[in-house]
Amino acid sequence: MTMESKPLPNNKALVVDDDITIRIAMRSVLEGLNFSVTEAGDGEEALIRFEEETPDIIVLDIEMPILDGLSTCTEIRKKAAGKHIPIIMSTGMDDEASINNAYEAGATDFIVKPITWPVFGHRVRYILRAAQAIADFRQAEQLALRLGKVIESSSNEIYIADAETLLLKQLNASARDNTGYSATEFLDIRLTDIMMAYGQSFISELLNRLEGSSRPEAFLKSDIQRKDGSFYPSEIRLQRSPGEGGDLVVAIVQDITERKQNEDRMRQLAYFDSLTGLPNRALFTEQLEQMLETANRHQHKLAILFIDLDNFKRINDSLGHTVGDSLLKEISQRLLTCIRQSDLISRYVDADTEISVSRLGGDEFTIVLNKIEDTDVAAIVAKRLLNTLSRPMMLDGHEIVVTPSIGIALAPLDIDSVENLLKHADTAMYHAKNNGKNNYQYYSSTMNAMGLERLTLESELRKALKSDELVVYYQPQIDIHNGKITGAEALVRWKHPKHGLVAPDYFIPLAEEMGVVVELGDRILHEACQQVKQWHDKGLTLDKIAVNLSSLQFSQPNLIGAIQRTLSDTGLPAKHLELELTESIIMKNLEATIKVLEELKDMGISISVDDFGTGYSSLNYLKRFPLDELKIDKSFIVDIDTDAHNAGIVTAIIAMAKSLGLTLVAEGVETDNQLKYIRDAGVITVQGFLFSKPLPAEEFEQLLGRYNFLACLGRSEVA
Repeated sequence: MTMESKPLPNNKALVVDDDITIRIAMRSVLEGLNFSVTEAGDGEEALIRFEEETPDIIVLDIEMPILDGLSTCTEIRKKAAGKHIPIIMSTGMDDEASINNAYEAGATDFIVKPITWPVFGHRVRYILRAAQAIADFRQAEQLALRLGKVIESSSNEIYIADAETLLLKQLNASARDNTGYSATEFLDIRLTDIMMAYGQSFISELLNRLEGSSRPEAFLKSDIQRKDGSFYPSEIRLQRSPGEGGDLVVAIVQDITERKQNEDRMRQLAYFDSLTGLPNRALFTEQLEQMLETANRHQHKLAILFIDLDNFKRINDSLGHTVGDSLLKEISQRLLTCIRQSDLISRYVDADTEISVSRLGGDEFTIVLNKIEDTDVAAIVAKRLLNTLSRPMMLDGHEIVVTPSIGIALAPLDIDSVENLLKHADTAMYHAKNNGKNNYQYYSSTMNAMGLERLTLESELRKALKSDELVVYYQPQIDIHNGKITGAEALVRWKHPKHGLVAPDYFIPLAEEMGVVVELGDRILHEACQQVKQWHDKGLTLDKIAVNLSSLQFSQPNLIGAIQRTLSDTGLPAKHLELELTESIIMKNLEATIKVLEELKDMGISISVDDFGTGYSSLNYLKRFPLDELKIDKSFIVDIDTDAHNAGIVTAIIAMAKSLGLTLVAEGVETDNQLKYIRDAGVITVQGFLFSKPLPAEEFEQLLGRYNFLACLGRSEVA
């Protein structure tokens, strides 16, 4: 077991914050580290709790009513029991003055909100261990000779130097082992020679301030240089201590290499695409926001190239996901090679220009050209991309050629927000596809004008709403223990008289733009409820029918009344209806959402969160909602047996659902391996093409009560 994974002993923590949400989150993290947690909502209450029971560590918010964090910290440090307790101060401000004020008040460490909870947990571990190291050393001073065997045998690195010259006098065994110095080699070396972040004048001034201080110690971070010239990151506690031949400075060093590596791994997972290693959408958005802010402030020009691979889905479907993944990795390398070519910089792009590549997801990539002088540079880069990406490639014995369609948007000429800039680039990209693919297009306002095809499609969709062209299909949900159908999801399809069956991804966005999506949603809900009631009347059992609600539907002021009328008109009991909402819908207006969901629950309707894992909800938010079910998004299921990142996300979702007492449905299950994985993980209900595609009502009716999916599940593995 590594130091990072060892559980801490049963320590006591005092959490002080006027925000109950922060306190709950901190309690969760600290209890996970084996802490017994006491809470206080302000400074005065914190002092009372401190007197009642002395904690081992304190997490203290700066900005609080009654008695603020700085004053509270100062008062605690005045107490004998509070002189050496680690105190972590938190605030929403990260300016130098705030940090200095915190440390002057006696803070041990300083964290900035919003807090990254995994990093917070690691920091607590190391601060407590460093504090324990200091306590051990202090006790050793009292019980043994200052430079005796306790220091020498300590597992912490301990450096002792002259306070005036900073020349090292002693390194204990741990310090010598890590730095590579022998017992005599360090004697002509200053402490600042190995602490690379600080010069002699800084340390000397710091030690002067510590002299006579009520708390003569300081907390620093620095790389430590080994004898061989290599470095390792560390956290350092400096103490000034009197000695027989003059004052000494004692540095207790904690090697934080493993923690930094863990933080780097967490950042890699959060901000980089696991397949290609490129920055993902989250990092792209953050970087582009910063670039736009700088561009607007300094009047720089910026271009974004939105790249979509033509016919990638056909290649992926025909040759398999393995070949598709290899293709995406090859495309990523070609993108990087294309923008790294030296003559691109020297001949066309200014030396100050910043170029970055990201993968947004699927077969969508972006290139950002920041600080460009000439907007024609974007066209030069686009032409290079067209030439480079369309070269044949050999993958798994297949010669494959893919071409890109590229949309270009400029800022601040086109727009000054990330969302709209990306939307404009996306619009230009689709314009390139409509112009024969394998080309690039600059965004222009004329692209917003509706062409004849768009007007025709709108007219046809309006007619479809008044006819029987829009029909509801039903996809079964299967209990993996017995193979029985327990429910179904209602999905709309458009039986177009010319184009055949049209998927909702094509016409739902158009319905939203036309303002008819509420009418469409109401129609689907009514038809689905009516159909299920008819099946019940025939003696066919279907426990529930799941119907998606769009954002616009959910925000309608008459939503509750409309659903009540639908149930009344169709005669379907509310307990058989489940409404599916996406994470983005429920997170828009928390209080209003909770109120509506509670009304629906009071009616007996079940609530499910659809496409879970693709949004930004958290456990703290989810537990406030009256939910019944989470649906694991199919994007996490597709590679669950080969992608450790997706598997980790699914495991986390399952744990979250269990902690909240929610049922789970895994959608998009298409292979036996996917089924085995989610069955082993504890998911009970599944939905996907492995069992059945969405079916029209008459075909779905043939399954009800007459068909069991045990064969799909594998009889020997069914409990």
